[in-house]
Amino acid sequence: MRHLQSLALLSLATALMAGCATAAPGARGAEAPSSVDAGIDAETSVVDPEAAATADAWLEEAVLPRGAVRSESVPRATVPFSSSYYSWPCSPMETRTGYWTIDDADVIDTANWLTAHPTADLIVPVPGTLSPDPKVDSALVGNVPEHDALEGIAYTVSRTDDGVAIRAEIGVFTKDTVCPTLPPGHTWGGPGQG
Repeated sequence: MRHLQSLALLSLATALMAGCATAAPGARGAEAPSSVDAGIDAETSVVDPEAAATADAWLEEAVLPRGAVRSESVPRATVPFSSSYYSWPCSPMETRTGYWTIDDADVIDTANWLTAHPTADLIVPVPGTLSPDPKVDSALVGNVPEHDALEGIAYTVSRTDDGVAIRAEIGVFTKDTVCPTLPPGHTWGGPGQG
C-alpha cells in the first residue's frame, strides 16, 4: 500500500511539473522558435528587432549574379547542402537561410563574382579569385561587417545538373549574443571561411 501511495505521489508531482513547463495556448512565447534560430533572448522570450531587421535586410539585399532565381526549397546539388553548413560559434544569433539557382553557370566563376560583389555594406574577409578548375564542385565566400567578424553571410556555391545552386547562411548578433573564449593563439573561422 505504501508503495502505491509513493507511486501515486510521484506520478502527480511529475504531471504538475510537466504542466508548469508547458505554456497555455496563446501565452506569450508559447510557440516561439529556439533562441539560436530566431534571435530570441531565452530568459525573456523577446525577439531582438534590430538583429531581425538586419538579418532580413541581408537576405533581401543579397547580391547575386545575373540569372539567379530564388528557390523556396533546397536545390539538389552535386555536393548536397545538408553535408556542410556554417556553425555559428556565438549565441543567440538571428539567422536566415536563402537559396538560389543559376542555369549554365560555373562554380568558380560564380564564387569569383560573389567575391567581387559583397552584399549590402559587408566586406569579403578573404579576397582574391579562384583559378578555373572544372573539377571543383563547391566553393565558399564570406561576407562580414568587418575583418574577424563572427556574424555575416556564408555563401556556398555548389554544382547542379543544370548549373549552380547558391545557399546564403545569415547570422546576426543580438543584443545578448555571447561568444565563447578560446585559448590564446586560437581564433574562430568566420562565415565562409570553413
